Amino acid sequence: MNGTTDDMQRDYSELFARQTPVRGKYFEQAMRAKRMVEIDSDVLQAFPTAKELNAALRSLIAASRHVHLKDAS
Repeated sequence: MNGTTDDMQRDYSELFARQTPVRGKYFEQAMRAKRMVEIDSDVLQAFPTAKELNAALRSLIAASRHVHLKDAS
């Protein structure tokens, strides 16, 4: 490594050596950003991919809207 890279490495090492990591600090934020949910194993067996699960949920949403519109008439 050259002198500049060595200096930067030393600076960063000293900076981060003083910090204490916090387990799960950004977990909730990450879950909200990705909107992740836990899928039960029986559902996962029926829909092994996100694409399949999302397609099934969209079909269910469309069907429920149709039923609600019918009931409102």
